[in-house]
Amino acid sequence: MSYKGSFGKRLDVEELFGERRFRELSEREKLLQAYRHLEELRRLNGGYIASPYKGEDGVDRYNVFWLRDIMYATYANEYIGSFDKMIESYRLILRIFQKYRHKISSGARKRHYLGSCADEVIHARVHPVTLEEITHEWGHHQLDIFGLFLYKSGDLIKKGHNVIGTDEGEVLLLLRDIVLYLTTVRWHSDPDFGVWEEGPEVHSSSIGSVLAGLTMWHDDGYYHYKYSYPIDLHTYVPIPQEFVEAGRDALNRILPAESASRPYDMAQLSLIWPYNIVTESQAHQILKNIEENLVRERGVIRYPGDLYFNADPALPMGNEAEWPLGFAWLSIAYSKLALRALRMGGMFGRPSDFIERSRWYLERLESVMTDDGKVPELYSGGKMNANVPLAWAQSFYVVARQSLSHVDELMERRFVS
Repeated sequence: MSYKGSFGKRLDVEELFGERRFRELSEREKLLQAYRHLEELRRLNGGYIASPYKGEDGVDRYNVFWLRDIMYATYANEYIGSFDKMIESYRLILRIFQKYRHKISSGARKRHYLGSCADEVIHARVHPVTLEEITHEWGHHQLDIFGLFLYKSGDLIKKGHNVIGTDEGEVLLLLRDIVLYLTTVRWHSDPDFGVWEEGPEVHSSSIGSVLAGLTMWHDDGYYHYKYSYPIDLHTYVPIPQEFVEAGRDALNRILPAESASRPYDMAQLSLIWPYNIVTESQAHQILKNIEENLVRERGVIRYPGDLYFNADPALPMGNEAEWPLGFAWLSIAYSKLALRALRMGGMFGRPSDFIERSRWYLERLESVMTDDGKVPELYSGGKMNANVPLAWAQSFYVVARQSLSHVDELMERRFVS
């Protein structure tokens, strides 16, 4: 692997780091190498393939686009200051939404649950060049895709970045169609297939995602603490207060569970980061449930009895695949709790305790990464599968390392001052 240096010279990783293993590198070197692996998955149009794996005879291949994966994979760019790349990725998602806008418009006219692969459902996976839908075989009705897009696009706009592009009028009409779609299909009470594309069930992670997106655009002050000069997004896409209230009530009713069949799920970490849409006590309950029930030696299982890459499907409990992604997510969550505790003067806990926990999970993550710094999708029966690296897991490593570095710096300033 190589990358282009600041003066145009192509440098090999071996030239930079020699024969040292990833865990032997400095923090900065780890960041550079991990990000470089992520960049190898980026395509010219701003998307990220989920992993380099081409599948067996093209079947079950991961070298394609998942919409959610792209939005999370590009998150790393914000944490290294490369907003232009992040904006390019979100504009690609906009292009895909525009390409299939007829589905959103059609779905907005329905008054009932949209099936797994109904004609009114935006597909989660598309071809990386043509952007054509790839499969109709599993659950594409995933509300969190829209919630994540609304949340982060609004966040970027409030930070002064032009996600919309030059065709503002057309894009705002599309965003209003998305809001109408979400409210028409009763996102707070109707089932979907969730982050793991399984179901249908009502998922707290899906409700929280859409609630965060609508809250961001409703602009009632909930997220104002994040911005120096907040932009009033509600003037572009009005969000009725009743929608936000209905979502909040629904989320409070279902928590701390993920769904009727899952008392806890790794996807619930999204409610803490990136969305920060739960209360302090709810966040700690989510963390407690996940740490006590889902954390394993090489990662975090998605939920009890998960059959995906299960080491023994006949005895699924205790043989679930372990996702290193979960270590990264937990590290980020604890960094964000530390940041909140610092901001509130320790009202919600000791920052040093959260920082220690964040560092512990980051070290656990690095212990299960490859020797050259890639984050596998999962381990099954003690062995990693073929999806190495997994794009959004690779991104989360960058976010975790940068988040921890940020709170460490704030703690140092606190004691110096």
